[in-house]
Amino acid sequence: MKKVALIGYGSIAKLAFKKLAEHNQQGYVKVVGVLVQGFEVNETRTALDDSIAVVTAVEDLISLSPNIIVECAGQGAVAEYGEAILKAGIDFMVISTGALANDELRDRLTAICEQSGAKQLIPSGAVAGIDGLGSHNIGGLKKVRYTSTKPPLAWKGTPADENFNLSKISKRTVLFTGPARDVARLYPKNANLAATVALAGLGMDQTEVELVADPEGAPHNVGRIYAEGEFGELTVECRNIPSPENPKTSATTALSIVYALLKDTHTLVI
Repeated sequence: MKKVALIGYGSIAKLAFKKLAEHNQQGYVKVVGVLVQGFEVNETRTALDDSIAVVTAVEDLISLSPNIIVECAGQGAVAEYGEAILKAGIDFMVISTGALANDELRDRLTAICEQSGAKQLIPSGAVAGIDGLGSHNIGGLKKVRYTSTKPPLAWKGTPADENFNLSKISKRTVLFTGPARDVARLYPKNANLAATVALAGLGMDQTEVELVADPEGAPHNVGRIYAEGEFGELTVECRNIPSPENPKTSATTALSIVYALLKDTHTLVI
């Protein structure tokens, strides 16, 4: 049995819990604990089964001896908890991959993994084609562009909110074009997928990213990968329904967590 713990209990974690219960009837995966902030403890305890510990310190989460800890709490959680988790020899699944655009942090976590034997695991999130992108990268990639298109108000609270009148956008509008490193830094709650695509392909500085507001695409969040390489081209597009509680995030992110947790428990692994 695989023992899993989570950091955070927001919209993504809640949906992941629900779908894991639906698809884990054999009990191959057991959630043993959740780490939340102090003011969230009572609400989280009420929502979860009594067999799941609710803690506020990473040391208490580690003491539950999970095989894997899943981050569902934002880029800050990767920097705050990643080292302790990996030093304990526990695999660390990172959802907020924009944190890994910080070379110093990524190198530090990687060095710890080499010593402890733990791994950093990155699910596909709300985009498809990561496996194909990785295959093309082995063959020799020349160009990768990731385009993230969302309804205008999904970009509220980001730098785009300062440069555009989001409520007045009536047609497809490009909000930002630049390397994945800049997107991960400037749009930490919206563009983690850009970092995931970069890590699977040409890296943070060579991966082109375009952020788009398009009212005609509502209610979907659309992620599109285009790649060119020595062995051909790759084009993948996903039209995802936003998380009901957080329109900046696609609900598919939670589904990718569950798939990643369950797939190596199957006898047929795809």
